[in-house]
Amino acid sequence: MIDHEFRLVTPSLRKLVLLQSSKEKVLNSKIPFKFIRDSNIQKINNLYLKKCKLLKQIYYRGLPVNSPKCYFLQEKELKETFYQFKDKFRLKGKQIVQIPNPDYVSFKEFEKLLNVITNIHGFEVIASWHNKNINDKCYFKFLSYVQERKMPLSVEVDYFFRSSQDSLHFFFTLIKRFPNIKYWLPHLGCGIFLHWDKVMETCRHKPILLSSTNNIKEWNEIFKIKNFRTIPLVFASDHPFNGYNSYSVYKKWSSFFKKNA
Repeated sequence: MIDHEFRLVTPSLRKLVLLQSSKEKVLNSKIPFKFIRDSNIQKINNLYLKKCKLLKQIYYRGLPVNSPKCYFLQEKELKETFYQFKDKFRLKGKQIVQIPNPDYVSFKEFEKLLNVITNIHGFEVIASWHNKNINDKCYFKFLSYVQERKMPLSVEVDYFFRSSQDSLHFFFTLIKRFPNIKYWLPHLGCGIFLHWDKVMETCRHKPILLSSTNNIKEWNEIFKIKNFRTIPLVFASDHPFNGYNSYSVYKKWSSFFKKNA
C-alpha cells in the first residue's frame, strides 16, 4: 500500500514556524510550533507507521512556504528527513517537490534546485498559500516544465460552493491551459467527480483522486454509484496534518480499497 500524501517536517520548517514571518500567514495560522516539535513529530510518525502494516511506500513532501531560504532548504532536507525512519519501517520513499512562490523564487533558481534533488517523482502547488490562484501567469513556466516532464502535479481544489483561491473555476481554467499534466487531487478533489465529464473533455490523462479525508462513510456511498466507479482513487493520509487522524484514515480507506479491489 502507498501513501500518496505524506508530509515531512524539516529543521528549516521548524525555524520558519518559530520566526512567525508576516509572509507566512497561512503557515502561521495552521501549524503551531508545539505540534511540529521534533519529539512530537517522532511520536506521531511512530504511531502511524508502526500500526500501518500494509504501508510500504510514501510520496513525501514538505509545505508550500513563501520564504525563499526555507523553500530551498526544505526541499534539500526532505530526503535526509525521510532517511531517519525509512529503514526502521522498511519504507520506500519518493519526493514530491513544491512549486515555489514565483514572487520570491525564479524559474531559473527552481531549475537549479531540481538538478541537486535525485528522487523527484512529482510536484505540488497550493497557490492559495502564496496568496494567488493557480491561473496567475507567474506560474506558467513552472507548469509548462511539469507538463514537459510528464510527472504528476498535486493541486488543491476547493468545493464549488466556496469562494476561494483554490476554487473549481480556477482548476477548469488550468486544465484547459495545461491539458497534458497528470493531476493528483487531494481530498478526493472536493467533489470534482460531480463534473467528471467536463474534466475529461479537456484532460489527456484521468486525474487521480487522493483519499485524504476521514469521511469514508459518505464517500463510500458516493463511489458505489455506477457513474463514479471508474474514477481513479488512491490512498493518501495527509499525515501528520489531519487532526491526529492518520491511523483512522488508513484503517478506513484500506478496508475500502480491499472491498473495491
